[in-house]
Amino acid sequence: MLDVKAVVIGAGLGGLSAAAHLARAGIDVTVLEHHSVPGGYAHEFKRGDFRFDVALHALDGAGPGGWLYPILDELGIDLAMTRLDPLYRARYPDIDILVPADLTEYRAQLESLFPLEREGIRSLIGALRRVSHDVGLYTVDRRQGTRPAPSEIPARYPAMANAFSRTWSELLGSHIGDARLRALFSTLWGYLGLPPSRVSAGLFALAWTSYHVGGGYYPAGGSQALSRAFADVVTRHAGEILYRQTVNGITVRDGTAVAVTTERGLTVDADVVISNASPVDTMRFLGTDTLPDHYVERRRADVPSLSTLVLYLGLDRDIGAEGWKGHEVFVSDTFDTDADYKAAISGDFANASMVIADYTHTDPGCAPAGKSALVILTLAPWGYADTWGTHGDLDGYRRNPRYRALKGAAGQTLLRRAERLIPGLQDSIEVMEVATPLTNHRYGLATHGSIYGREQTVDNLLVRISPKMPIPNVFLAGAWVGGGGMSAAIGSGRTAAKIVLSRFG
Repeated sequence: MLDVKAVVIGAGLGGLSAAAHLARAGIDVTVLEHHSVPGGYAHEFKRGDFRFDVALHALDGAGPGGWLYPILDELGIDLAMTRLDPLYRARYPDIDILVPADLTEYRAQLESLFPLEREGIRSLIGALRRVSHDVGLYTVDRRQGTRPAPSEIPARYPAMANAFSRTWSELLGSHIGDARLRALFSTLWGYLGLPPSRVSAGLFALAWTSYHVGGGYYPAGGSQALSRAFADVVTRHAGEILYRQTVNGITVRDGTAVAVTTERGLTVDADVVISNASPVDTMRFLGTDTLPDHYVERRRADVPSLSTLVLYLGLDRDIGAEGWKGHEVFVSDTFDTDADYKAAISGDFANASMVIADYTHTDPGCAPAGKSALVILTLAPWGYADTWGTHGDLDGYRRNPRYRALKGAAGQTLLRRAERLIPGLQDSIEVMEVATPLTNHRYGLATHGSIYGREQTVDNLLVRISPKMPIPNVFLAGAWVGGGGMSAAIGSGRTAAKIVLSRFG
């Protein structure tokens, strides 16, 4: 094998996965990270005696038989995982159910609630499982070198072809008539950042079956433990991770990337570059004059997914011991998912659906005995109130009075809503932090604070962003190419590393 030196931009899970796979293969790899810790969104912070997971609620594919499991196994990552049971709780205007981890039990629960939809429930679950099966077959075929022509795909993978050409609402509506049941089946849409009327049915089917068949998991020690496990693989195999090294450029000579530079004056010569940054940021590093105009135009046209508004609370009481059930509760005041999405994108935080996660339920070490680490989250737009009162000027934005007022008011809105479900909540708070889309950008440099890369529409899933850039030795990893979610980011890093190894091995 050639002694190839690779530079990875960003120690998010996509970048860490790429670096870990390269390091294990004997490639000399250096990771340059903006933050002081690894993980991107997969990290933690502490306030007083409380430890908060920044973003991870549930990890899919992490159990035996799951698609993430072999990736962890091949890297030698053996991290204790708790399977969530119940998987989650869904609270709607007149429905409040605990969703069991076992799919057969969940199906029986739905059939009991909606007896007239019994056949539709069974046919829909069957359809979702066929999509998952077809995607698995497609993946195996590609790994074995079988690449059917586009005209052959509908016959060889019919369920996959059908699902990826439709929205989730179209597929769902062909099986289920009751609007309430359609909303229940769609509870996880927030994990994908788009409502059923816009999100790819294929992607939703994969996410739904991954959680409801394979299970949802939470790693011992939270997502930071997962990130550190990947980082340990890198350093254990002689790779290095340099923190507080914000990349500001990729030097291109004669059409090939030769070095990566940082704001602190560091220059790292490179034969290969893998960027965990967004395509737009990676183009900025390269200089758009090094890239074809059509590529630049397409990537600039990509719409980032929504971001989040998050309230982190350390409570002086154990709400689980008081009867609060479940690791994660999805709360919606309507069965109309389009109205729900409209509230989110307009910054109507009083009406947008929200998630309440009691991390103490699954990871007791995140709070002292008798106390709780609680997180309340809703989807939120980057452009709310003219970029959260900053007019797009992020220089010193945290001191901006208008930003502080908007942030505080939004946090209080979520708090008041949660108080209706957890009486006495406000009087129980020991520590509180509020994070906005600008917070996401500050720590992770995500474009517009996006949490899922670009919008995961039907068109975007049919034609994904390739990990291969027009510069022949520059590759992409992360949510923008792999799809949203931490498991998908890990998979994207593996894909980028395998491409590099196939070219330089």
